[in-house]
Amino acid sequence: MNKIKLNQVISDGNIVIPLYILKYFKKLNLKMDEFVFLMYLYNKQDNLDFNPEKIAQDLNLDIMEVMGYISVLADKGYLSLDVLKTDDNLLTEVINLKSFYEKISTFLINSETELKEESNDDIFKFVEKELGRSLSAIEIETIKVWQTNNIEEELIKEAVRIALDNGVYSLKYIDRILNDFKSRGIVSIKEIKENNKEITKEDNSIIDETIDWNWLDDEEEYIAN
Repeated sequence: MNKIKLNQVISDGNIVIPLYILKYFKKLNLKMDEFVFLMYLYNKQDNLDFNPEKIAQDLNLDIMEVMGYISVLADKGYLSLDVLKTDDNLLTEVINLKSFYEKISTFLINSETELKEESNDDIFKFVEKELGRSLSAIEIETIKVWQTNNIEEELIKEAVRIALDNGVYSLKYIDRILNDFKSRGIVSIKEIKENNKEITKEDNSIIDETIDWNWLDDEEEYIAN
């Protein structure tokens, strides 16, 4: 599709390209003209009648060019030509974009997984930064157990902060704080605030009016010198 024809397509009407598709343009491994052709089909929605003459007219192409784009997109796994039976028991050929939708869905799922993995990595980096040292293999496994048990990241950060406020730099001590949260039925930072143990804006300290925290009583060996 040359530049003149592409400009004509743009001026003749609107081709809507969702941002979630545009975001993965590079991963589609398509030339710009192939992508525009695919988006034309996408805007026509499912089971578009395979009518090369109409497509050629809409996109200011000749029929051979239309067939070329159909062939390329089929080879790259973005569409297929299916034969369906109409209500009148006649056979008709349609363009099926199911494979294109599946590719986009895969991109979205993989992206969500990557973001989750990055978020998981963040908590390890946070704990290491707060403790001022690298985590041991056992400590890494301990944090993984917290994640497996679906402990909120903010709750873990809160337990780390409480430990450091008490001068304790032990992951075992932090684990005991999280277990204490669990025994009290606290599963989110929101519930801590609701129980009047919220972080103040002035000094980031815990307002402890209702619960007496006694974790230090049997964990003195973990207090930093």
